[in-house]
Amino acid sequence: MATQLTAQPKLCIGMDIHKKSWSIHIRNDLSDYKSMIIPAEEEVLINYVEANFSDYHVSLVYEAGCFGFGSARYFLSQGWEVTVVNPADVPTMDKQHYQKTDKIDCYNLSKQLKAGHLTGIYIPDKEQDLLKSLVRQKAEAARQLRNVKSQIKPLLLYHNYEVLLNIDNSNWTKEFIQWIKDLDWEFPSGKECMESKLRILDLFHYEALPIANQLRAYCRKHYKKDYYLLKVFQA
Repeated sequence: MATQLTAQPKLCIGMDIHKKSWSIHIRNDLSDYKSMIIPAEEEVLINYVEANFSDYHVSLVYEAGCFGFGSARYFLSQGWEVTVVNPADVPTMDKQHYQKTDKIDCYNLSKQLKAGHLTGIYIPDKEQDLLKSLVRQKAEAARQLRNVKSQIKPLLLYHNYEVLLNIDNSNWTKEFIQWIKDLDWEFPSGKECMESKLRILDLFHYEALPIANQLRAYCRKHYKKDYYLLKVFQA
């Protein structure tokens, strides 16, 4: 009488991603199988697993970091179960408190994955990921704009220039900026310092404005319902 498998065998892979290579630890239902280093290419790992564990259900985990979610999306497209975790949420072994290597980290990731102790973060699709990058760029441009503004007023105060009350407010009008440009500096070095800051202010102002407009236009088109719900909530 032929025997039949009653459950699909499972493979748990812990991975530590680097620019040129990946550290891998593989464990199956019976034991820790292998630790190894492979080139930083998804196809290399896919081919290895298909050659040695073709009938296995594959689960993979790696820590979120500067390399993003591209690899996670690729392995998901191949039918793998993928978990991306916040490094701070990974339970650590005692050994990791005094010794930290990629091999130990991968071993622990695969161990925690198999035990079911890991909770992954959301893996965005490519479109969502790029939209998030645009949102971050908008925030960065706005931060740089605020940073330059926070340098200009202290410079005026430092050199005893009193800002007129009728134009001194949080919204920098054209009148206020023109007033700064028209200031009479005793020495050319002071004028050049302020003009440099104003040029930087113009740069970030004209960079932040189109990004904000493009982001609003994109969200109105592709996330219309969410966009107008947020507007109502903010109002």
